[in-house]
Amino acid sequence: MKKIVAVVVLSVLLIANGFGITSSSTVWAASSDVRVILNGQVLNADPYSPYPNGSTVMIPLRESSIALKYKVAYQKSSDTITLSGVKQKIEYKVGDDHITINDKEKRDFKDDVVFKKEHLYVPLSFFTSLGLLTAYDADANLAEIYTPEVIANAIAGLLTTGQFQVLEDRFFSEELKRSISGTGLQQNWEELSVQAGNYHGVKATESNQKVDQFSIQCVLSFAQADASLEIILNKSGKIIDLREKLLLK
Repeated sequence: MKKIVAVVVLSVLLIANGFGITSSSTVWAASSDVRVILNGQVLNADPYSPYPNGSTVMIPLRESSIALKYKVAYQKSSDTITLSGVKQKIEYKVGDDHITINDKEKRDFKDDVVFKKEHLYVPLSFFTSLGLLTAYDADANLAEIYTPEVIANAIAGLLTTGQFQVLEDRFFSEELKRSISGTGLQQNWEELSVQAGNYHGVKATESNQKVDQFSIQCVLSFAQADASLEIILNKSGKIIDLREKLLLK
């Protein structure tokens, strides 16, 4: 149980300011460079640094994929790059505008892939097509990429540790703040916790990306029963809807 709580707290710290912050030991890039944060950690891809390209940012594929825990392979005969993760196998044929997930599902992405310094750079939308939560602030020279599991663990962690006001202040959209307060959320959650028992962790996550929103469906494990938690975020990474429900065994 202590290990689970430690993981939850770590996840909360990684995205404590909405999308993310890094630890105090992180060395930031120069102010003129684009910073890319992957699950709370700054991408160090020297000498293949990310760079802005119009309304998006171009990111070195190999270095960023490895940082996201994918195994990267290149098949020269078919000019195909394969990213292998725990749940997914992603294939990208160089020159295409789409990826293939698990040999069957095709997903398009915006903007062109670029070769620079004989290195492959992909636009931020490439990672959106992988089912990751992405955002780019051109004024701050900052791009952020998060897996649904990290977001789900952080929000569930705030709920289960009773940090309802922190959750509201850091994650709620203005729209959600008007419709539900931290106090109202606390009451709903405490009623669920009485029936479910001690919290064990996030059991499973699924995500869905739309043009202007990103949804995460979670199954949370408790001692007495599981619960569902649906998190819907806008394109700025703020929660616009949060629904919890006890799943009776």
